[in-house]
Amino acid sequence: MESKSGAAELIDQVEKIRRMSKERDALVAEAIIQQLPLWEESVRGLPNALARSALFTAANRSVARENFRNRKIAAVKGIEIVYTGEELRQEDGDVFLQIVHLARQQPLGEIVEFSGYGLLKELGWTTAKGSYDRLRECINRLSTTTVKVKMSFPGTGSEREKGFGSSLIRKFEWDESAARGTSQRWRVWLEPEIIYLFHENTYTKIDWKQRLKLPPLAKWLHQFYFSHREPMGYKVETIKMLCGSRIAVLAKFRYKLREALDSLIEVGFLLSYHIDPATDVLMVRRAPKPPVLLSM
Repeated sequence: MESKSGAAELIDQVEKIRRMSKERDALVAEAIIQQLPLWEESVRGLPNALARSALFTAANRSVARENFRNRKIAAVKGIEIVYTGEELRQEDGDVFLQIVHLARQQPLGEIVEFSGYGLLKELGWTTAKGSYDRLRECINRLSTTTVKVKMSFPGTGSEREKGFGSSLIRKFEWDESAARGTSQRWRVWLEPEIIYLFHENTYTKIDWKQRLKLPPLAKWLHQFYFSHREPMGYKVETIKMLCGSRIAVLAKFRYKLREALDSLIEVGFLLSYHIDPATDVLMVRRAPKPPVLLSM
């Protein structure tokens, strides 16, 4: 009898371990399911690490793109980015922002499906054949990259770091045989780990309507200053480095910078700006944020 009782007890223990294992596996699976924050329809979410760096440069489309291999990208203090791939620019940033915007409505890792026509309309591009080609080139660039991001966060008595390394788009496919009006049906996958760039206080919600009205350098300034609660002063030379400008002469860049800042005033993002003639430090004054519509 004692032998049978011991065997029954052993069976009960085994069954208990199995149940605990299943419950643990279910919790792990649930934890793996990650979803981006559900920001409003009128804005687009961009990680601060990308907004405060030269990952999406402000270079003009007429200038040939560079190819980088383990290149350290200019960024503000506390952010370190190492990049491999073809140079990314603000148009690539626009495409990335819109795809991430669509992806926020479902768990990361699931298919993000859209029409080329619909995406072009959201980007404010024409729907001519050249725009479809341009879109495909942007998505291809975003997928054939390796971006390693390391961020430092002030801790208690020391700094802690978090890192992310992957392509901005894991993979994609498209179908050009779809009927006109939905031509180029796209299916895109993002890496679930990209969620690490979208933690609370580590990403910025950018006014999309304003951004679409801006030329490349103004777009970069727009995302950069959107990511600062209180705009700080930066030397013009530092801004030139951080935006990845290819303009060699600082005086010429300063002229282009003023044009871009004027554009930001025109769209209602800035109230004013001032470049100190003695220190060459740029200070900007942002307009009050308009109320945000809550539609998703």
